[in-house]
Amino acid sequence: MKHFLKGVAAWAIVMSIAMLIHIFFNMKGIDLNNYINSTVEVLLLSSLNIALYHSFTKNEK
Repeated sequence: MKHFLKGVAAWAIVMSIAMLIHIFFNMKGIDLNNYINSTVEVLLLSSLNIALYHSFTKNEK
């Protein structure tokens, strides 16, 4: 159960960062869909999520 909660926490952090990035660029009038493909964004966010999860579980036995 601890691993599930750490995974959810990592997902929530990554999704919050992604939302903030999109909100910032939308406020500046820049549409990120013209510059970055959705598939590339999903791959980048999932790799960030996995790295964050591994950093949360690094010191466990």
